[in-house]
Amino acid sequence: MEDTNKVICPDCGAEIIKPENMQFGDILECQECGTEVEILSLEPLKYQELVEEK
Repeated sequence: MEDTNKVICPDCGAEIIKPENMQFGDILECQECGTEVEILSLEPLKYQELVEEK
């Protein structure tokens, strides 16, 4: 279950620091492992791992 106030890295489980002015569609990077997540919704907070096509 996701904490509605935190962005947790889906890869390593570390908390990803949210910018104060975070907006829908923002891409955040995990400081621990470099995994990127995309913000899908702010209320409620929803996000998913960004998977880049190679």
